[in-house]
Amino acid sequence: MTSEERIERIENGWLEIQQALKTTIDSQARTNETIGGLVAPVTRYIDAAEARTRRLEENLDGLIRAITAEHSNGKSHQQ
Repeated sequence: MTSEERIERIENGWLEIQQALKTTIDSQARTNETIGGLVAPVTRYIDAAEARTRRLEENLDGLIRAITAEHSNGKSHQQ
């Protein structure tokens, strides 16, 4: 193999590496766009779930208070 052939082979290898890198960068950019598009809906879903959980906790707290009050009232009447 001549020097020119080796140099050509090296140049072709570099071109293939550059193309692979460009493909990887383009793919990463598309992935970032996709992830960016998912952030807002996921955030809204989490916020809604947290709101539902707070309401559930409030309802359970109210139910526990009502049961406790009823239980306390029942005990005081039986004495």
